[in-house]
Formats: sequence, C-alpha cells, structure tokens
Amino acid sequence: MKLRLIYFVLLGFLAVQCAKQTAPTGGPKDETPPKLRESFPKHKQVNFQGNRIELSFDEPIQLSNPKEQIIITPSVGKDFDVTANKNRVTIQLKNRLQENTTYTINFREAILDLTEKNPANEKIAFSTGSYLDSLRITGKIIDAQTETPPKSYTVALAEYTDTFNIFKHPGSWVTQTDKKGKFSLENLKPGKYVVYAFADKSKNLLVDSKSETYGFIAQPIDLNKNLDSLVIRTFKADMNPLKLITARPTFAYFNLRFSKSLADYKVTPADTAHRVAATLEADLTTLKIYNTISPLDSIQIRVQASDSINFSLDTLVYIKFPKKDATKDKFSAGIESANVTESNSILISNLNFAKPIARFTADSIYIAIDSLTRQTLSPSDLTWNATRTKLTVNRKIDLTKVFPKDTTSAKPAADGKPPKNTTPPPAPQLIAAKATFISVEGDSSVSLSTNIKLVTLESTAIIEAEVKTTNNFILQLVTKTGKLFAEQRNQKKFSFQNLPPDAYQLRIIVDLNNNGKWDPGNYQTKTEPEPIVYYRNPKGVKDISLKPNWTLGPLLITY
Repeated sequence: MKLRLIYFVLLGFLAVQCAKQTAPTGGPKDETPPKLRESFPKHKQVNFQGNRIELSFDEPIQLSNPKEQIIITPSVGKDFDVTANKNRVTIQLKNRLQENTTYTINFREAILDLTEKNPANEKIAFSTGSYLDSLRITGKIIDAQTETPPKSYTVALAEYTDTFNIFKHPGSWVTQTDKKGKFSLENLKPGKYVVYAFADKSKNLLVDSKSETYGFIAQPIDLNKNLDSLVIRTFKADMNPLKLITARPTFAYFNLRFSKSLADYKVTPADTAHRVAATLEADLTTLKIYNTISPLDSIQIRVQASDSINFSLDTLVYIKFPKKDATKDKFSAGIESANVTESNSILISNLNFAKPIARFTADSIYIAIDSLTRQTLSPSDLTWNATRTKLTVNRKIDLTKVFPKDTTSAKPAADGKPPKNTTPPPAPQLIAAKATFISVEGDSSVSLSTNIKLVTLESTAIIEAEVKTTNNFILQLVTKTGKLFAEQRNQKKFSFQNLPPDAYQLRIIVDLNNNGKWDPGNYQTKTEPEPIVYYRNPKGVKDISLKPNWTLGPLLITY
C-alpha cells in the first residue's frame, strides 16, 4: 500500500509540473514577435457597433501594462478593461463608441510572447460608420537644441478649437515615436488639427510643462490630403507664471526662492544710499542676498526677475537680517588657465570668486616674468561680470619680453662641452597678491597664481565657416558635449582660430527676434522655438575632429 501511495503521489506531482506553462529552455533565442492571426472587428471593418474587441495570436501571450501601452484613438481614456487567456486578448469598452467614427487601436508593447517578451506591436483600424477615414500625418520629432531624436515620445492630435490647451486637455488621436523619433498618425478624417509631442512621464496624456519636454506646431493644420515629413522640435519651458515663493533669512543671508529657474535678475535697494549684493544659487531658483546694509538690519529692495520665456516679475520686498552672528559661507577664489595666443599676443584669463567682490587693488595683479621682472595690469585690462564674481583679464603683451628665448639651445663651446647655463627660463606667471580682493563680507583673498601658456599656431587649428541665410543669426562653436566655446553674430564668413585640438560642432541659432540669444517656444503666444541648425558633413555627422596645425573649411550652413 505504501509503495502504491508513493507511486500515485509522484505521478500526480509530475502531472502538475507538466501542466505548468513555462518557457522552453535551450535552443536559439526567440526573436519573433507574436503575430495577430484574427481579430473582431477585422482590420478595416466598417459599420462596427459593438463594445468588445477580441484578438487571437499565433502563440501564447502575456500582458504588460495594457492601460499604459494600448492607445485607442479617438481617445476613450482608460475606460476599458483588458484580459488575456492563452493566445487570446479581450478589450471590453465601458462606453459606446461614437457614431460614424474611424478608430485605431495601437497595442505598442502591451502584448508580449512568453519566452523573450517580444512585443506584438500590432495595430487595427475599424469604423462605426459606412467608410474608413484614410488621411495620415507622418513625420519626426527632434530636440530643438541638439537635433537628436528623443525616444518614446507621445505625439498627439486634437481637433482645433479656440479653447483647446495642451496643458489642460488630452489629445484625441495619439501615437508613439519609434527609436528614430519618427511617428505616423493614420485613418484621420479631413479637418483642422492641433499637433504636438511630449514626454508623457505622468502617463495622463497631458503636457506637464514643469517636468516634461514638449513641442508643438504653432499654427493649426488644415488636413485635406496626406501630410508627410512634419518636424516637431521639442524643448523645455515651464509655462507656469513666475512667482516669488518665499522670502526669509537663512543663517547670515536673506534668501528669495522663486517658482522656477531664472534667466535674468536685478536687485536694487529702495534707498540709493546703500548697495545690495546678490548671487543666484546653483539651483537657479534661489537668490542669496548678502548683508551689506550695516548698521541697518533691514531694508526694502526692488526685485526684477525673468525666466527663459520672458515671463517676468517686478516686486518690492522688505528684507531683514538676524541681529545675532551666524555662520557665513567660506570664501574661495581661483584662476583659470592663463593663455597667450601667438597670433594676436593677447593674454586671456578668468578669476572666479565664491562671493561678490566689494573692492580690489588692480596693481596687485601682475605678470611675473622672473623673480626680478614684472608687469602690472591696469583697470582697463580687467572686466567684471554683473555680480562681481568673475573677473576677466584681457591684455595685449610683448611676447619677446614675457617669453624670452631659451638659452639652453645655445651652441656647444669650442672644446665641444655643453654650455654651462643649462637651466631653462622660468615660465611666466599671472599673479594676484594676497588680499588683492575683498569680498562683500570682508573676506581677503589668498595669493593666487598660475603659469601663462603660449599657444602657438602649430599647436592649434582653424575652422572657417560660411553661413547662407536671410535671417539674423548667431554662429556658435560648441564642444562635443554642447559647451559653448565661441560665438559671433551675423558674420556670414568667419574663422574660428587658435582652437585646441578636440571634437567640435558648428551651428547657427536663427535669431528671429534679433535679441542675441536662443528663445524656446511659447505656447501662450503660439511661438515655436527658434531654429538651431548644425553643420553636418556629407555623411550626416555633426562632430568635427581637429588636429594640430589644421585649417578646415569653409564649412557651409544654410537655412
């Protein structure tokens, strides 16, 4: 009996294991997605009156976030349920479909096979009327600043009305871009449409301008024939009003925090007998006000601020500093590399400071050629930024005096022995003596110094550029990572010289409003972002790799 009982237990266990649905092991990787074998309604069926859609695939499938991935257009929102059983999928709509309307259902990555989770990515279209709408819009989306295609963006379409707002209303027709940023909206009826694209992070089919990148076609599209090759340029711009959120003392400072990043600001005291110093923190939303109003502990100031889309704020704020001593930020200063270009003999360097500078001694900044020889700088050689946290040195020098000839290359003596003087001349230095700079909080700078490097023509490269356009423009040379290296305005032929060997990109900002900067789009004024156009070689590559002693160009950009 015991042996028979063990036998039946084992048999039952094996039967259960055989009944389990598991992915087969071994063999080649399954790269074939499930294929739609049949559907109800059928693809391109007309006069459909039901509210239940059924699909049958050629292999067992599983669902993955179906309410996120399945897109029904015109949109029914999320008013549907999805179930799967073996190789069948059922969509149960909760509401009746509109009459005489063409619907499309895009399953994207909602339906996967069991083995490698390959998405079916199927699509069906049907009509509740007697015909199927057949117009289409195809195109691509690109990042407005880099011209690269963003991935997994939603492209939406809505029938045009004066009140439609992409931040408040969902689109009726939606689709998803592919890996190259391309999209296709099909089975559309003739009409006037709003077209836009966005990174739908919240999965609610609404554009959140505070956290999502988006783009739009400024003017409604009157669709009466197929529209192909539409380009939507995406950008980041918070369309919420600019607000001052908090104004309060923090340790030794008074902080003003805004609702979003600032592009520009100005802080002035109501009482002109005093001076106010302010800096923008790294988060770009907080202004730090320094206590420069002693012996007063409070004062009224005027705050003017604007954001990237020119939303502005102009208000009066009463600031008050604590009477008790509080910990102040540490003061630091440093000199960036100091270079002299051989072609123009100009010394360029930048000095950076952690706090605004209240006063400084210009003749304590000098060029040390050796231990006995120095050249002091004059105020005309120095330029401060608006907040007095960055000082730029720009001085014409005499190369023969600053870089004396190297005597180590002298000829050997008559006896064939090397010359006695084999010590190379010291490198010239840019020096700011101790206490040259005093911050608004009374900090003194330490002694600062850096070697001055001579940049020779043989060690650098040249890019010659030519621009063909009838618009105002800004010609920019940027590094491969997008950092601005140099720029010029409205010069159709220009040479970027003395370039360190590196990889660069050349582009123009089409400055439509001639304000000297790039402007993102503004949905409120129905203005698209200003175009940015890159130079590309015949293979379509943006990167320009330079070697020493190279001259490249002229490189042509046309708009």
